[in-house]
Amino acid sequence: RMQNTVWSKQIPLLLTSGTLAIGSSFRRFQDECGLADNPRVMESIAVSPFDYASNCRLFFSRYSVRLSSERYYDEIAAEILRLLYTANGHALVLFTSYADLSAVNERLATECLYRLKSGIPIFVMRRNHPQILRQFKSTPGAVLLATGAAWEGMDFPGDCVSLLIIPRLPFAFPDAIHEHEKRNYPALHDFIRSVIVPEMQIKLKQGFGRAIRTETDTCVVAILDERCSARGRYRQDVLDALPEMPILTEISDIRQFLCAVKPQSYFEAAA
Repeated sequence: RMQNTVWSKQIPLLLTSGTLAIGSSFRRFQDECGLADNPRVMESIAVSPFDYASNCRLFFSRYSVRLSSERYYDEIAAEILRLLYTANGHALVLFTSYADLSAVNERLATECLYRLKSGIPIFVMRRNHPQILRQFKSTPGAVLLATGAAWEGMDFPGDCVSLLIIPRLPFAFPDAIHEHEKRNYPALHDFIRSVIVPEMQIKLKQGFGRAIRTETDTCVVAILDERCSARGRYRQDVLDALPEMPILTEISDIRQFLCAVKPQSYFEAAA
């Protein structure tokens, strides 16, 4: 349909977005849209105006939580809590499913570590998200647990999101479309590298975009998935998808960075 109604028309077309390319490649987008072999296609990548090297840090925990662990939710909730204390709130935690979100939120509540003892207000984004978003943005030092629509299109400028936590890489869940598309590849590995990984990278870029919204924003992005550890199978794929920036492996380094780039009022919020 796109070929008949759009691509075949002899008119100039401009396709633009912050997440069309992965690194310097538009291949996945072109495959999806039927443009892979179109001779009219010209490509251009604009350099971001944001100084990620100075204003952003990427955190990979040295003690990654194993996805297969029976205590996964207990351990990931504990790691998230340590990060929240370190950053004094001001955080967005992006989950890949409502099941993960609910499990972590339940553990935080069970331990009585938020709202009562921590002093850090935590909001959970569900279907009533407009009201929750307003409350989150207007509450100094708050934390938002979210999934779904929060991965793209939502704007959190300033210190509101100074810590972005991604517990699990955003791989797509298997569905009928992927099962059908898999038939076009000779081996499962080819399908994973050509479709599944690029889709994860694009989704990750969209989520990462919640961190830095203006040229003066500063933020730490913490990815807790064990597959991003020093020997993780997808670590390089993650690095290829994101802008270049310094990498941190100790939680104490997060605090040091935030102390260097945030005003004193930042640490007084939610204290």
